[in-house]
Amino acid sequence: MWTRKQLKENAKKILSKNYWKAFLVTLVLITVTGAGSGAFSGASNGVSGFSNSLYKSKKEADTKIVLNDDGDDKEKDKDQDKDKNSDNGKSADVNVDLGKDGKFSIKVDNGKVYINGKEINDENGEVKVNINGKSFYVNSKDGKVKYDGNEFVIGDASGSVSFDNGKLVIKDGEGNSVFNGDINRGQEAIGVALGIFAVVFGVLMFFICVIGTLLEIFVMNPIKVGGYNFFNRQREGTSRFTNIFGGFTHGHYKASIRNMFLKDLYEFLWSMLFIIPGIIKSYSYWMVPYITAANPNLSASRVFEISKKTMSGEKWRTFVLQLSFIGWELLAILTFGIGAYFLAPYQETTYAELYAVLRQKAIANGIATEEELAIAA
Repeated sequence: MWTRKQLKENAKKILSKNYWKAFLVTLVLITVTGAGSGAFSGASNGVSGFSNSLYKSKKEADTKIVLNDDGDDKEKDKDQDKDKNSDNGKSADVNVDLGKDGKFSIKVDNGKVYINGKEINDENGEVKVNINGKSFYVNSKDGKVKYDGNEFVIGDASGSVSFDNGKLVIKDGEGNSVFNGDINRGQEAIGVALGIFAVVFGVLMFFICVIGTLLEIFVMNPIKVGGYNFFNRQREGTSRFTNIFGGFTHGHYKASIRNMFLKDLYEFLWSMLFIIPGIIKSYSYWMVPYITAANPNLSASRVFEISKKTMSGEKWRTFVLQLSFIGWELLAILTFGIGAYFLAPYQETTYAELYAVLRQKAIANGIATEEELAIAA
């Protein structure tokens, strides 16, 4: 029966002679396996940031609907609009909502302006209409419309301005079209750009995920197994820094890729059911990387069998052992994560001590033989 105190004391004795060697190993493990995922995370955040900025541009192009009977501009950009149109500062400022059908209409009748049938009161007779980032002016006194540097006479009673499917149509008092143009091109261009970007973003993220997964399987997992190899040997007094690359050696590489991939896959599939079963299964497979590092010649089924049987009754105690480092981990956070590099050798050496105890349990209970769990040369 093992205790946390016993494992940690054993770990401290071992580290008193090998701390800096273990420190270099954990430094490589944290840097290499952490740098890979960090780089992909950075790329993803950068792309997401650009996407949000483009989406914001589109949102800014969509003018919200506000029909102000008192002629007051309730939009946040009131002062900016007045600066741009200082010569029209006396006009009523109206933001037009296109609604679901994307249409609106303006009519001048007996010196009054009506937008979508609603009267807009303005003592100066001029109404500024904002739509999709564009502005034009309607004067109820002289029946004129000012748009894009041009002036159109629509007259009284029968003149009109309408908007339908991105087209602004201005008609005079006789019903003749005096202007027919697209004021929605900017928004459409942004929409097309967003569509293209969404496709590019999706493809980019797909390749990032694929590349990240391949690096995890074929590079990072063998390095992790090499780390377990180092700590297995450290308590035997035969560890070398180069053991960290043991996962790439002949025999180890194939087993490292296969067993670690299956471990990650099984944990993922169990987690898809519920979180708790996934956590429990992760402790069932806790010995897999250690056994793989010690003896790469065992079949995957045998490795998982030994781990599951040996971890029976040990899952909760292993969890508590890991939890017992939480105080040190909190201190590491206070040092902006730097302390984690110095804590890692202590943690990994303690876990290797636990594996050594569990290894003896497996042999004593007939779960595995000494030959199966012997550290490979």
